[in-house]
Amino acid sequence: MKVEVFSRSEQSFYNYDYRDRLEISINGDVVFHVSDGEPKDANLSRDFNSCFDIPELMKLAYEAGKRGEDFTVTYEEL
Repeated sequence: MKVEVFSRSEQSFYNYDYRDRLEISINGDVVFHVSDGEPKDANLSRDFNSCFDIPELMKLAYEAGKRGEDFTVTYEEL
């Protein structure tokens, strides 16, 4: 299982008015995405709804381990 974690670089963070984001892909498919929004609107049902997918993602990693797949994580700033 190849996990890639993408976040904003310091310069990109500045360019986007200090709003950060986090995106995770597994084997090339985006499976998790959260980003800073308006503070008054930042809630689970809007900006952080990918958090509800965490248990399923954990299950995917567990199943990959049971099958003996390699597990790699890389980090990249955009």
